[in-house]
Amino acid sequence: MNRGLLFQPLKPFIIHQKFGENRACRPLDGSQKVITCDGNNPPEGWKSLYGPNGHPAIDLRAKHGQEVYAAQTGDVYMIDTKERSGLDVRIESVVEGRRLRHTYEHLMGYQVRVGDHVTVGQVIGWADNTGWSSGDHLHFKVEEYIDGKWVIIDPLSVMSTRFALDALATQNTIKYIAELTARLFDRWGDYIRNKSK
Repeated sequence: MNRGLLFQPLKPFIIHQKFGENRACRPLDGSQKVITCDGNNPPEGWKSLYGPNGHPAIDLRAKHGQEVYAAQTGDVYMIDTKERSGLDVRIESVVEGRRLRHTYEHLMGYQVRVGDHVTVGQVIGWADNTGWSSGDHLHFKVEEYIDGKWVIIDPLSVMSTRFALDALATQNTIKYIAELTARLFDRWGDYIRNKSK
């Protein structure tokens, strides 16, 4: 069931590789070259990039340098620069009582730091092809804290059909209406108090 706990970090939201698919291989010599293949039956001299469980995320089509937005409000707990994932930003959020970690891999760069509190729709970085990657895209991974451990889940199981910037605009509109309503009630209260004097 789609709970809509995370918003889409890119627009358009086009999935290039689904969760669990196994169609990427790397050479047995350990180099970082990646090819498209049947990871369950790799060609001679190659092996699956992901292993028997397949792709632990979704890959989203992205243009080189395209802005990547935070899928939910939360805290940056790690920025990784390992060879495999390239540059990535990792955010932890609590939504409706559920602890989620969302990771944005293969970035060109990022504009957040570990410890930063980010809001949904905030630009956190730019899409690229860093790490073990076969082209510009965003590798979007989600984990949930279940029974005392972090478990990788299909991002689509918690993904909203709304773009993160649209969610931010809605939140800002609701906040504005709430503030305006509060001011109107204050003025109405002042009017009533002044009239009763």
